[in-house]
Amino acid sequence: MTCCAGMCVEQKGRLADPSLVVLDTQSVHLAAGVPATTTGRDAARKVPGRKRGLAVDVFGLVIAVVVLAASAHENAAGTVLLDRVAAQTSGMATNALVDQGFKNTVVDHGAGLGIDVEIVERNPADQGLSPSRNDGSSSRRTAP
Repeated sequence: MTCCAGMCVEQKGRLADPSLVVLDTQSVHLAAGVPATTTGRDAARKVPGRKRGLAVDVFGLVIAVVVLAASAHENAAGTVLLDRVAAQTSGMATNALVDQGFKNTVVDHGAGLGIDVEIVERNPADQGLSPSRNDGSSSRRTAP
């Protein structure tokens, strides 16, 4: 973590490197003059442009960033983000929350890095995210 962000977190009584991160992506509209070779079209959202992925800690401080063509799947962004989180936090990040756009590829990749990735779903009645609970089968893989 950067020096300034680390000091901010430590002032709150926490370790500078987080143990929990949240991963998410956004599709961003194409700007004028951007080369077509670096952009794509997000099929799900019908957005031409780029996709940015962020990994943040519980304070919302950015841990890792990736920018891809909008046509890239969330899994591509998720695996790169997890690699960067593992490197940036020196293995301190052991848990990650992702939304349902990320699939088991990201869960399995995180397990290989020692990061327990949990897919969460948004309950329309709640504000924010809550862990996904289903009929006993879990979308969670733990590191060996």
